[in-house]
This record gives sequence, C-alpha cells and structure tokens, in this order.
Amino acid sequence: MRRALSAALATVVVSGGIVVGTAAPAFAACDQSGTFYSILNKKTVWKNTNVHSDWARPGVTISYAKNKTGTWTATGTATVGADAGVIFAKASTSFSVAVGKSWSQSDTWTYSATVQKKTGKSRGRLMMQHEAKSFTAHKYRVSTGAGGACKATTIYKANIVAPVKKSSNLWGIEYN
Repeated sequence: MRRALSAALATVVVSGGIVVGTAAPAFAACDQSGTFYSILNKKTVWKNTNVHSDWARPGVTISYAKNKTGTWTATGTATVGADAGVIFAKASTSFSVAVGKSWSQSDTWTYSATVQKKTGKSRGRLMMQHEAKSFTAHKYRVSTGAGGACKATTIYKANIVAPVKKSSNLWGIEYN
C-alpha cells in the first residue's frame, strides 16, 4: 500500500501536478446534462388491422381474396406530442427495425382457414394482424443538483405501441 502511494505521488510530482482532494466542488456540472430519451420494456406484439373476412360458422372454410389497403395506427402517442419523431427514431434504433406512427399497404390478400368449434363462440373470421413494437418512452432531464451531484428528473413516461414500417403480417381466426 505504502509503495503504491509513493509511486502515485512520484508520478504526480514528475508530471508537475498537485495532489488535492477528490470531492467535486459545489459548482461542478454534470458531465452529460440536458434532455434525454430512453426506450424501455420492449416487446413485439401483433395488432388487428382493418383487413378481415366476413363471419362464418364452425366447420366452414373461409377463403379471403380481396384487394384492400391494410392500415394500423400507433397508440399512446398523445402523451409524447411533438417528441413523436424523436421517440420513433430512438425506438427504431433500439428494435433494429423501422417503426412509425402508422402503417398502410395496398395488396391483394389471399388466405383461407377453417373455423373450428370453440366453447362459448358461435362464429369466426379471418383476421390479419400486423407486427408492432410495444415500449415505454421515457423523457428525462439531467442537471446538476445539490453538492454538484447529477440528478435526473422524469418529464414523462408513455406506453406506446407502434407498427413496424415493413409488411410483416400474421393471419388467424378471430372468434366471437
């Protein structure tokens, strides 16, 4: 211990420095202060779109072939308001796939499936779901607090579900 301390002092003296206490002065600012965003609680979810067949009874095979524009819009964006662009860009980087406020695609959708018997359900229909990303957008400000310590203040946390921009869909039967 004594040898390590001597070596450290010798290095300081040789380099022309002066040994002082390590406590930060009260006027020192945080290394990184300002406003920041983070993306938390990330997961992939599938959300119903506006593309679906008519209802059918159990045992019926539904064939769906229609030229239609599939759409789905993000939820939870009202809280983030003007920050939406920044949040979607940050989320896109975090998920490694482009997400945005809405998704829309025109195509001819062609699928078929048989409605199964389900307890308490009398009908089913083909339903297209679109891939979306669910996450919590956290906006916070870092500033210098009492004694020079950094402090983070939450501006908001918003739960958002945003569609991916690519065409990533899943078909299944919705029962009612």
